[in-house]
Amino acid sequence: MSDLPVPPQIIHVDDDEDVRDQAREYLQKEEIPSWGRPTVTSVAAFSDALGELETRRCDLIILDVRLGGHDPEDAPPDEEEGLRTLAAIRSRRFVPIVFWTGLPGKVGHLAGPVVRVVDKGAADPLGSLLEAVRASFATRLPLVNRSLIRLIEDEQRRYMWDFVAQHWEELEADGDHLGVAFLLAQRLGRSLSGPGIRGLAATLGHLGENEPDEGKIHAAEMYITPPIEGSSHGVADLLRDGSEAESVRWWLILTPSCDLETRHGKRKAEGVLLAPCLPLREHPDVQALSRADNAGNRQKVKALLSQATDGQRDRYLFLPAAPAIPDLVVDFQMLRSVSGDGLDAMERVASLASPFAEAVISRFVRYFGRVGTADLDAAALLEGVRQSLRNSAAERDN
Repeated sequence: MSDLPVPPQIIHVDDDEDVRDQAREYLQKEEIPSWGRPTVTSVAAFSDALGELETRRCDLIILDVRLGGHDPEDAPPDEEEGLRTLAAIRSRRFVPIVFWTGLPGKVGHLAGPVVRVVDKGAADPLGSLLEAVRASFATRLPLVNRSLIRLIEDEQRRYMWDFVAQHWEELEADGDHLGVAFLLAQRLGRSLSGPGIRGLAATLGHLGENEPDEGKIHAAEMYITPPIEGSSHGVADLLRDGSEAESVRWWLILTPSCDLETRHGKRKAEGVLLAPCLPLREHPDVQALSRADNAGNRQKVKALLSQATDGQRDRYLFLPAAPAIPDLVVDFQMLRSVSGDGLDAMERVASLASPFAEAVISRFVRYFGRVGTADLDAAALLEGVRQSLRNSAAERDN
């Protein structure tokens, strides 16, 4: 049985009443592992499915490609109602899709982990449909989706009841309703980090070997990927160069964000400073460890991976792997400047989240702000201190 308070919610769209009834009766008797038996809402029209989507929670949608005949030549691909409905769903919210259709060739190009295609003409059509539904839930994407929605709604609920409702007279007198909205947005952003993300991880259950120890973070918490839509390039953005002419594929922006803003179609900075990010395996300490696995080399690699600071160590910064990002090492010594066009030619893969972005700049400034001085003769100075102590002791004895 499921530990979730609400069973899996499925919407099924098909204009054939007998098909709808058979699918609903069949699916509602079957278990979805870790979820339990689903609740299936059957609708006859694509427009009704969109209406259901606006008024109820939904974990998965089963769509036909076309209502009516199944002659592949009846309608061109871009006029299929099922495809238009998929586009409308994608513009509203995220929900996995299973196309259960007599026209699988019309949507076969969409098949993948989020959109699955099942042929109604299969030897066991209902069994094949159940297999696709179970496979969709096995990705855990419906659970991640539901948990994120719950986390956001819970934060919004607390904010409205505990702050807005309690201070409404002051807020109404102030008249700054936009400010109220901004405060909520800030709280939502913060709720998705720190304790909030721990709560999300707990809701999702055991995450396997990648689950961080108490007091540690998951590597993915360091990044915002993809970067926020509509935002400009900023300091600590991670770029990927797809040019075959370049040996270095990854770069980190070091130019301040304010200089990267575009005004009147032009950035304030004529050149953008980048630091190369090389694969972890290419770092000298890692290569030395591969040649000789001894305590000294292990300690050096451990210092690198723990992002240890101190003098020359600040030259390198380890960036751990996350989805779409490999293990990388930033080199603050081998810098490069590119034009705005050169920057735009690179793919902006991620932005380092706060406070990691600020830590990058702090480390970079610390490395280049070092002031070297000649070493004092510590041995001679120590001997002078010891002699002074001996003289003081002799004076006390006399």
